[in-house]
Amino acid sequence: MKKKFNFKIKKLNENYYKRELVEVINLIKIENTYSILSRLSTSIIEDYLKIALSSKNILLFVLKKNTKIIGFSLYAKNNQNLIEDFKSIKFKILINLIFKFQFFSIINILLAISKLDLIMINKKKISDIDKSLNLNLLAIDKKFQSQGIGNIFLEKTNDIIYKNFFIFKSITCEAPTLGALNFYTKKNNFKFIGKKIRLGQNLFVLKKKYK
Repeated sequence: MKKKFNFKIKKLNENYYKRELVEVINLIKIENTYSILSRLSTSIIEDYLKIALSSKNILLFVLKKNTKIIGFSLYAKNNQNLIEDFKSIKFKILINLIFKFQFFSIINILLAISKLDLIMINKKKISDIDKSLNLNLLAIDKKFQSQGIGNIFLEKTNDIIYKNFFIFKSITCEAPTLGALNFYTKKNNFKFIGKKIRLGQNLFVLKKKYK
């Protein structure tokens, strides 16, 4: 018998509650520690999320247990939107990383912008990545992990996006750890297609066909 999914999925927009943004920021800082975003100040993460909420190309979903947010996912229509839509705060991000002595993070951003991080992936697969829906961030509160909740959240948000926002043939994402790699490949049928170069730790690049 299938376990009942007693959670609510909500797409955040510009009419968000301040508490909702605070809870998402907390999840980023606790659960997305490998992301550059988690290393920024709270105010800049807030600016980043506000841009995402006002963008036509970026979608932010939250997963709620009663009134508390216990998970979130951030999608971009494609990889290029992640660079274009956040140009307005690029200098804020750079200065913040310099003051925090996050020089590896700065170099990794430059690698991503220049696309030098893709030299370990063949050209055809790079083209596929550019055309795919991009799952940029995903996090579930530790208390709710390993219960199948993340799998259902991922599946349902993909369906919501396809039916209401963007038509897409495939989804790509990046896994920073073996645990994340196993989550995507073993539980959600993503396929490994290469690695993105990062100082500190390379990223596993994954792709999944939709439908």
